[in-house]
Amino acid sequence: MDIGNKVREIIAESIEVEISKIEEDTAIGDFPKWDSMGQIIIISALEKEFDFKFDPEVIMDLEDVGDMIEAVEEHVA
Repeated sequence: MDIGNKVREIIAESIEVEISKIEEDTAIGDFPKWDSMGQIIIISALEKEFDFKFDPEVIMDLEDVGDMIEAVEEHVA
């Protein structure tokens, strides 16, 4: 499984944008639905898909797509 693509897919679905618009440097605030509530929706969807819970300290450091991919890879590996 390509974790990066799956993370981008989950983010795109969560904030209702095309996956082609999601890059590694795409971050909270880049799309209208990616606000603080959108961030919570994304994190919850990632936790559900990959079956783990982020530590609160990690959540505070998730600023862009690249951070999310990296954090998921650390938990899945």
